Amino acid sequence: MKIAELRNKPFILLVLKDGLAEGYFSEAFVHKTKQQLSDMSLRIASDNLSIIYADHIKKACEIVLGIINLGLLSHCDNSTEKAKEIIKTQGIVYCFRAGWAKYAGIKDISAEYFKQIKLSTYALAANDTSDITSIHADLVKKGQDSLKLLNLYRSISSKYAANVVIHETDEDYLKFELQKLLNSAVALLLIDSQQNTFNHERYTQLITYLCTTDVELALEKFAVCVSTFSENQSMSIRNFLEESSLLDFHEFKTIITSQKNMAVYIPEILELSVNVTNELNDDFEGCYDFGLDDQEDIAYLKPD
Repeated sequence: MKIAELRNKPFILLVLKDGLAEGYFSEAFVHKTKQQLSDMSLRIASDNLSIIYADHIKKACEIVLGIINLGLLSHCDNSTEKAKEIIKTQGIVYCFRAGWAKYAGIKDISAEYFKQIKLSTYALAANDTSDITSIHADLVKKGQDSLKLLNLYRSISSKYAANVVIHETDEDYLKFELQKLLNSAVALLLIDSQQNTFNHERYTQLITYLCTTDVELALEKFAVCVSTFSENQSMSIRNFLEESSLLDFHEFKTIITSQKNMAVYIPEILELSVNVTNELNDDFEGCYDFGLDDQEDIAYLKPD
């Protein structure tokens, strides 16, 4: 049977069917294998779903089928003959353990991403045409991307974070905060600053530049700054930033183009220190950072 035809159905079922038809597997062996499949399905249902509901038991059977398929395909090199030999000499449980090891291996790549993977992702129905190896490969890639994002955030925040870095692993949060850090990095290049964080003076300089510079000229310099920042990163970081669209800066460029409410929108997209943020909101709270309003703040705190 051609491997292309086998791909149209769960590989393990066709190997068992062919092996039985050819006399490669005995009736007793197939009966034992079916019993093992039932036992493993009930175990999966008991540990991860429920043995009370019929649909849960069915889903557990499909999960076991998918995991076994993954394990068998990872060891047989797409050879049906080798697959039959593995099943006969190593057993169906061996195939399940091999597949489970690949599934669990994602945890070693990114523990946080692994928590998001539902075991049912690996489920294969008896007539399912999905390629379990492709499904697993996609999960592995997403796990690797998740780890890259976390490492990138740690790298960029170690240089550009104006405040204490919050240890967070949620991907949406990391992307949101990382974009602010990247916005700040490019914004500082816009005003030709050699510093990595904003203070009141540098922030005022940025607003003045954006409000007084021709939009086209500002956008041209912005593009140069993005290129400069990108070129200063390692190849792996640069590629990931480009692949994840973090270097598109749609929001920042839209604000520059609109030329409206700069003082409202710009603070929202930058990584600003608590001191600068307090100043922008007329909220001193004991912070002194040599800003323009500090003398008034100190005067307010002095007794009459």
